[in-house]
Amino acid sequence: MPTRIGESIVLPHSECEQVFFNQPLVVAKDLEHSKQEIRSYALGQTDAGRLLFVVFTIRQNLIRMVSARDMNRNEQNGQQYEEKNTEL
Repeated sequence: MPTRIGESIVLPHSECEQVFFNQPLVVAKDLEHSKQEIRSYALGQTDAGRLLFVVFTIRQNLIRMVSARDMNRNEQNGQQYEEKNTEL
């Protein structure tokens, strides 16, 4: 269960990792915040259906999560747009 620290919520890594194994998944580079290393973000959902925004980087072929939080309304709408307009 997430715990509160001040105003932020700490999400378990195991819950954040679920985003990468569920569909839909939208991944893009975070050019604005990629000063010292290339950062990317993912919009996806957990096994329980929780919608998360996860910032990560790849180091030595491993995904390192930088931060994670619940998606805001704009991100949820953007994810739905990507789902409808992206065919694999």
